[in-house]
Amino acid sequence: MIDTGGTILKENGVFSSCTQRQELCGYACCKFSSSNWIMLLPGEYELAIQQNLNQDHLVFENSSRVVCTAPCKKGDLKPIDCSWYPLFPANADATKFLVADHRKCPIPNHELIDKMLSVHAHAVAWEQQHPGSLAHMAALSRGFVGYMPFPYKIENNAVVDMDMQELRDIALPIELPKNYVCKEWTMSSLGYSATATPFDGR
Repeated sequence: MIDTGGTILKENGVFSSCTQRQELCGYACCKFSSSNWIMLLPGEYELAIQQNLNQDHLVFENSSRVVCTAPCKKGDLKPIDCSWYPLFPANADATKFLVADHRKCPIPNHELIDKMLSVHAHAVAWEQQHPGSLAHMAALSRGFVGYMPFPYKIENNAVVDMDMQELRDIALPIELPKNYVCKEWTMSSLGYSATATPFDGR
């Protein structure tokens, strides 16, 4: 397992559903051969400096966009975006989400529901400290590649299915090709599509 760094929220974002599949995916999310980039939340860089988190492994394209040159380790800044992966808020109240294409991240959707609730809580708290952050983040996420609409949403403090129109509304303009194969995966496994894994529905 990669010994990840820590976010400014004092969390590292690693959870069991991720570590259980590391032999399959090879931590593809920590590798950047596909021109991936990571979003820094408004105010995150400044707090990382205050907390003396090392940033030598990051290349800053601008104040909200970075690329990793190596996996982070203890003492390094791990962007909050990474700790939220494979989810990302898709609207200004963090009740709808994008999820990484399952050909990049093999975690089944149903195993991400608790993580969705956790990300929602962090995102809402961040919005309270940095008003306008969620709208800014949702707008920037329109440029993501390799994310799909997450089929669940938070409504009246409950987790419910999204309908087809809601899924279409948050779908990104650019999707990975239908024949996409993640080069970082360490082994091939049948049954993974952009929107589902062999373990969905269990």
